[in-house]
Amino acid sequence: MEDFIIRGIVAAIGISIIAGSLGCFVIWKRMSYFSESISHSALLGVSLGIVSGIGIHFGLIIVGVMFASLIVILQQRKFLSNDAILGIFSHIALSLGIVVLSLVGDANTDYFGFLFGDILSITDSDVLWVYSVVVVVGSLLIYFWQRLLLLTLNEELAVAEGLNETLYKLLFMLMIALTVSVSVQIVGVLLITSLLIIPPAIARVFSATPLQMVFGAIVVSIVSVFAGLGVSMNYDLAAGPSIVIALGVIFTASQLLPIRR
Repeated sequence: MEDFIIRGIVAAIGISIIAGSLGCFVIWKRMSYFSESISHSALLGVSLGIVSGIGIHFGLIIVGVMFASLIVILQQRKFLSNDAILGIFSHIALSLGIVVLSLVGDANTDYFGFLFGDILSITDSDVLWVYSVVVVVGSLLIYFWQRLLLLTLNEELAVAEGLNETLYKLLFMLMIALTVSVSVQIVGVLLITSLLIIPPAIARVFSATPLQMVFGAIVVSIVSVFAGLGVSMNYDLAAGPSIVIALGVIFTASQLLPIRR
């Protein structure tokens, strides 16, 4: 296989590990709209990375953390409902990203790749960045697993036990921002949320425990990535949409099977 194909597969496996793991918490906490808002802000992060020269990945992290923090602050004020806050930020971030990118971009800017993913653009440094994030996010999830799970299952009990709800919300949102920062080149800004919510939704059908669901989501994500990239390379299609279509096929099949209760 060509080198760029190997790099794309290796990077996609790393992204599947962190997206599948975090996606379970997104499903459990009903935060799919939040992940959508952060993914939309990714386009503004790309623009910041290009303008400042710090690199796309650092631009994505800075903007993701900034927007996540603002969302948490506004949620604490309880002036607007969560869905209203997320809807406002989602559309503002996407619109700002499009405008700024159109101002700073040039004829060589791959707009389609940013929106829907571009496996050809992945370099060795991108692969290294992906697995650095895998190590960071994986370590945080393992270390804080019990506390994050308690906050997910029973928020009131977790607060009564002395856990700082706001702190762990910010931690979780930081992990989402890191995941978005490494997923842009594989699935694109508009499809990142699909990689976060569809694999856990599929794994939930066959899982009896939270840990089973996490591992199941990772396996489903990896299988869909291989299937999507295979279709993408054979038929010269965009990688991101091909992966999401593969997930859609698996999800449809899972819903036709008897559900384990």
